[in-house]
Amino acid sequence: AEFRKSIRFKKKMKKKEEEKDRRSKEDESRGARDQGRASLTMATNERRMSELCADMNACMERFKSREDHVSRDENGVEKGRVRFFDLRGVDENSFSGNERQKIAEAMQMLRERKSKGVALPKIIKVTPQNMEKFLKQSQNRYSAIKDMPTATLNNGKTIPLIGLGTWKSKPGQIKEATIHALRAGYRHIDCAEYYANEHEIGQALQIVFAEGVVKREDIFLTSKLWNNHHSKDSVKPAVQKILKDLKVQHLDLLLIHWPVTGNVGPSVQPTVKETWQAMEELVSEGLVHSIGVSNFSAKKVDDILTYAKVAPSVLQVEVHPYWRQDSLLKYCKEKSIHMTAFSPLGSPDSSSMFQRSGPKLMDDPILTAIAAKLNRSPAQCLIRWGIQHGTSILPKSVNEGRIKSNLDVIDWELP
Repeated sequence: AEFRKSIRFKKKMKKKEEEKDRRSKEDESRGARDQGRASLTMATNERRMSELCADMNACMERFKSREDHVSRDENGVEKGRVRFFDLRGVDENSFSGNERQKIAEAMQMLRERKSKGVALPKIIKVTPQNMEKFLKQSQNRYSAIKDMPTATLNNGKTIPLIGLGTWKSKPGQIKEATIHALRAGYRHIDCAEYYANEHEIGQALQIVFAEGVVKREDIFLTSKLWNNHHSKDSVKPAVQKILKDLKVQHLDLLLIHWPVTGNVGPSVQPTVKETWQAMEELVSEGLVHSIGVSNFSAKKVDDILTYAKVAPSVLQVEVHPYWRQDSLLKYCKEKSIHMTAFSPLGSPDSSSMFQRSGPKLMDDPILTAIAAKLNRSPAQCLIRWGIQHGTSILPKSVNEGRIKSNLDVIDWELP
């Protein structure tokens, strides 16, 4: 009897365990279904929100007042975006019925997200009442450089001796660098068609101009004509494209980037003369204020002077203590041509090309000893050397601190 009782008890307990397992599996299955439905709902909501965002962007495009301000990390990846709209006079009648319906749906979804603690885009309304506050905030970011050294070109125009170089920057970096430079006090920006970043510089200029401190007439803008745009029919369209990218009406200086065109043969075709005369026409039309050349020898400049109605104002070449260009600088002074130095901190490219041995310029022990004695950085000493050498200089950096530091060369001299 005891044995049969034990058997019945074990069967009863086993049945309870099986029932418990069955219910647990049902609960798990139900939970998985609920989680799946929740995930599906979330995915559906995200997809719908993306669709609404695309619709809203298209809808608001007509109210944009200027280019978006995009901030990026050191790798060029976008980390933030500010959009600008002019909504004066805009009411519900400015939108179609379909647009109003989508706006209402988007607002409802945003409210739900906000109630769950999701961070939403911040909207700042600028009114006549708070405009002064925002202008002051913008203006406080700007520094005025007292006694910025300049040179007067042979046509009477003035060029600041320190400019920002924009060659070899990663996508997205030069826009921020240009904004930092102009806020720090730079008033000379060196660009080029070949650098493929003039559209970013144009966006930076629009942001800076909108902040109301720096005007177009305060900035000396240089660009360069690339090798495939040397023919008479190509020069003006290329410059118009440059102006469109920079979002300006004229260039302060246009240079022939190289004395070559890429065409193979015993002579340069199209000729430099054809290119130069086309550039002279741009001066007459007011699209360009000054013209010059880059990477040209004295012999090639001499040839231009035999037919030029508008003399070259500037010759831009590599200049630094390892590549002094003394004879070319003397020639330029004799011909009243201003020399601009690119790569004033040294150039790994030219060092490799000419197989220079020894330390890099910035690591030169003589330079580092002078910098330590003067309590300056090697870069500051090289920039100061360039000014005292008789050139304008184009240090390049995308780092805000170094951009500012490179300007701290005005109120002292190298012994």
